[in-house]
Amino acid sequence: MTDVSIVIPAYNEALRLPETLQVLKELCTEDVLSVSITEVLVVDDGSMDNTRQVVEQFAQEWSLLKVFGFSENRGKGAAVKKGLIEARSSWVLVADADMATPWEELRKLQTFMDQADLIMGSRALPQSQIEVRQHWIRQTMGKTFNKILRLFVGLPYKDTQCGFKLVHNDEVFRQKILPQLSVERFAWDVELILYMERYRKKVLEVPIRWQHRDSSRVHIVRDSLEMLFAVRKMRRRLQNIR
Repeated sequence: MTDVSIVIPAYNEALRLPETLQVLKELCTEDVLSVSITEVLVVDDGSMDNTRQVVEQFAQEWSLLKVFGFSENRGKGAAVKKGLIEARSSWVLVADADMATPWEELRKLQTFMDQADLIMGSRALPQSQIEVRQHWIRQTMGKTFNKILRLFVGLPYKDTQCGFKLVHNDEVFRQKILPQLSVERFAWDVELILYMERYRKKVLEVPIRWQHRDSSRVHIVRDSLEMLFAVRKMRRRLQNIR
């Protein structure tokens, strides 16, 4: 059975994490995920609430759970990279703390392990099951962002921002790709994809089941502009990346 580490970046998630971790713990105990979960790494991104204390308390009853973190907020990309550095399994699932994608969807992604090195959950494919949709403004901005990506860097994928990604933690990834990841905030997904393609790693988009959760940590205007500036910088670096 394939071993998998789970990385959960978390910022001010003290209220949502207990349910998320409890559901995951039960699934691991019941052994229904079709893979061997060897560790669950929560990376506290400088939360201003008691996120870290909540996870540490939960970890007292669950040996697979570990917590890392920063003293101040650095961004989701920085938290994900920290988790990837600490992960020790042959595959790593990066998942959001809000459980917008049910943990059981990992079984869907893992069926493609022999076909790709980065398997991305997608909300935008015809077979995707969207149970609760985002507000139309967020939907529109997400679609616009992906169009800009296609224009600037030529990525063909429908949904690069879904927070449910499975990556092959092999030697090339750890030694060549991971050290070069530098985007610390919300465009980290795009950088990861670009570097995977740069090193001829196969990237695959898979439809998943998803539902919008309230209390999004993404500020519609500010973070969208920040992502666009990050993409602009990536375009300048594209010649070196490719």
